[in-house]
Order: sequence, then structure tokens, then C-alpha cells
Amino acid sequence: MENASKALIMAAEILIGLLIISLAVYLFTSFGTSAAQINQRNANQQLAQFNTKYTTYSGRTDLTVYDIVTVANMAKENNTEYGEVNNYTTYYEIIVRIGGQRIDTYSQNDMDELIQTNQISTKYKLQDSDIQYHEESGRIAQITFRVVN
Repeated sequence: MENASKALIMAAEILIGLLIISLAVYLFTSFGTSAAQINQRNANQQLAQFNTKYTTYSGRTDLTVYDIVTVANMAKENNTEYGEVNNYTTYYEIIVRIGGQRIDTYSQNDMDELIQTNQISTKYKLQDSDIQYHEESGRIAQITFRVVN
């Protein structure tokens, strides 16, 4: 009888040990999944915040040359910062155009001349269809401003 009660106690200890190990494995996997979801959510928020700097002008038809120069300068800073990164053109490069003319590569003198030659009354527009994104990264790839007729 005494051996039977010791065997039952040992079996109970083994079952409790298995339950504790199972609980630890479950918690480890659920916390790992939660951390991955949180990291993905943070990455999506950072991407949206980055793109918002450029998409805030979308849908407007009252843009001036100063707005365009601001966007071009932001793109130029981005391109300078990420220019040495692998896959730069497929992930990070931002191109800003007025019609068919690329302006994000302009020097400061060229930007000043652009401002002087464009009349204050000239208005530009940016539509959602004029914004392109990198397929791999989801970041802004190209923005094309158009003159309002």
C-alpha cells in the first residue's frame, strides 16, 4: 500500500511538471507572436508617417512652386541619406517631377532659378494617381506635380 501511494505521488509530480512545461511553451509562443505583431504594426506606422510627409499635398490644386521645392528638398535629403544603401533605387529613391522634368537633383542655384522663373500665380496640382510607390518597401518612389490649366 505504501508503494502504491508513493507511485501515485510520483505520477502526480510528473503530470504537474508536464503541465508547467506546456504552459511555459504556450506562453513563449504566444508572446513571440505578439511581439512580431507589435513590430509589424510599428513598421507600418513608421512607413505611413514617412509617406505622409509627401502625401499631404495630394488632392490639392492650389500648390505653389514653394511647395514643390519643399518636397524636392525633402526627397533630395532622403536620396542623399540612403544613396549608399544596397537596393537604393528599388527601396529608397524618391523622384520629384514637374510634368516630365525631374527636379529633385537640382542644385540650390537651379532651385532658386525655378522659383524666380515660375510666377507666383502659377498653381500646381498633385493627384493620388501622380504618386507612385516602391513595390518592395511601400515607400514613396515618384511624385509628379502638374500645372493647373
